[in-house]
Amino acid sequence: MALARVARSGLRRSGGAIGSSISERDIFCERVSNHKSFLPSLEKINSHGNLTYLSTIKRVNYMSFGSREISTTPHYRIPSAERLVESESEYDEPRYPGLEATKPGEKPRVVVLGTGWAACRFLKGLDTRIYDVVCISPRNHMVFTPLLASTCVGTLEFRSVAEPVSRIQSTLATSPSSYFYLASCIGVDTDKHEVYCETESNSGLPYEPYQFKVAYDKLVIAAGAEPLTFGIKGVKENAYFLREVIHAQEIRKKLLLNLMLSENPGISEEEKKRLLHCVIIGGGPTGVEFSGELSDFIMRDVQERYSHVKDHIKVTLIEANEILSSFDVGLRQYATNHLTKYGVHLMRGVVKEVHPKKIVLSDGSDVPYGLLVWSTGVGPSQFVKSLNLPKSPGGRIGVDEWLRVPSVEDVFALGDCAGFLEQTGKSVLPALAQVAERQGKYLVELFNSVGKQDGGKALSAKDISLGEPFVYKHLGSMASIGRYKALVDLRQSKDAKGISHAGFVSWLIWRSAYLTRVVSWRNRFYVGVNWATTLVFGRDNSRIG
Repeated sequence: MALARVARSGLRRSGGAIGSSISERDIFCERVSNHKSFLPSLEKINSHGNLTYLSTIKRVNYMSFGSREISTTPHYRIPSAERLVESESEYDEPRYPGLEATKPGEKPRVVVLGTGWAACRFLKGLDTRIYDVVCISPRNHMVFTPLLASTCVGTLEFRSVAEPVSRIQSTLATSPSSYFYLASCIGVDTDKHEVYCETESNSGLPYEPYQFKVAYDKLVIAAGAEPLTFGIKGVKENAYFLREVIHAQEIRKKLLLNLMLSENPGISEEEKKRLLHCVIIGGGPTGVEFSGELSDFIMRDVQERYSHVKDHIKVTLIEANEILSSFDVGLRQYATNHLTKYGVHLMRGVVKEVHPKKIVLSDGSDVPYGLLVWSTGVGPSQFVKSLNLPKSPGGRIGVDEWLRVPSVEDVFALGDCAGFLEQTGKSVLPALAQVAERQGKYLVELFNSVGKQDGGKALSAKDISLGEPFVYKHLGSMASIGRYKALVDLRQSKDAKGISHAGFVSWLIWRSAYLTRVVSWRNRFYVGVNWATTLVFGRDNSRIG
């Protein structure tokens, strides 16, 4: 206690400038980092409120949360932020800097966790004349995932599939009361209407990890999901996923590195074959589209530019059952024949273990590889699992027909992190971009309607009608399989009847549909130019970084 008072008195003598004296800063840092009441006080909150996940802060690596978690602008750049101050009593709760609750006369504040399809569709349509909005996510852009596989081989450039969130909702950059915070959400207190966040550990801030809070009137959780590994040993350490731009960048670097290394002298034939063996685990749309892009890359670009090793490169797609199991049977057979014709080896098997240079299948056979891409679907993230909220089958956040989280006020969830509760009588929807986008569109219309009826503030919408519940109607599925061929399945469900088509016309439909769905005209222009450039000049195979 005495040390804390000495530090504070030193700060007062220097005019309160934290950076004015090295010794004073060091004393303050030591005081904050060693204060023994920090974790007990959090545990105390956890036992008396509905705050989740904070009692284990020091034991969690937040960087492992993956796709869509949360962090923020340093506190000294936030006008209303206050510096974290530890209390004199070890039983007092810590004070978090950040945004306090809105006051009477101020616009209600909507806090959105995530920048995926659901979150960005919600942000795009939100009426900012009614609401202030705070978006919290570890990435500042939305990824147009249907075209992500094309960036791995240079068909498209990375900027073509990344849309800055400030372009989707401009008030995040221009409004004095709306913010985008680059941070990871580590807890939610639904009683106090607050979310608790933490900056990334390599951000270079004076105090790390730096934590803050944001009070909300309405909370929208669209934190996404993370790749399923089924607990298989070695997957996270050795395989590449394909859900973010950084994943595509890593795959492209690895692919080009292996191609160039294999041409070096002193490499044995066996090692060349291993380096140039690309293995994809998972026969869903992402795995099939990546296999098709790789096949195109090999048939056109590798044959011309890596002639010394062109006969060694190989692509293997491993699936436990059938590829594209949600598509029509005829389309599945067409895709199987097409991929096989153009050099993709299809293998049935279940992965038992992953090693740095080989995978072991359940039948005991080994498959050596130089590049391993894991695409077996997604599941709830550690952040979602940690929340003390109702869960749907499969572990997602449970919601009702209006995408509300029951048993708590003013909390909504949508996208890959949310699923209907069993009592709704509805099945959990698949983790698809069109599902997330449709939910975002529905929920923002609901919010705008409630806001116009003065229901935007916390605890003020209890007696307001929310209108019709959310109903999802599947519009169909599409997948590119390479060499100017694609599949279009317009059935509303797996067992329903409908139009299905494969071939060049389907490829034109696939490209046209996704070009119109790209968020901004700027990125549509980039995509169109990239496609034309690749068609005329081939793919870019320069390895930078």
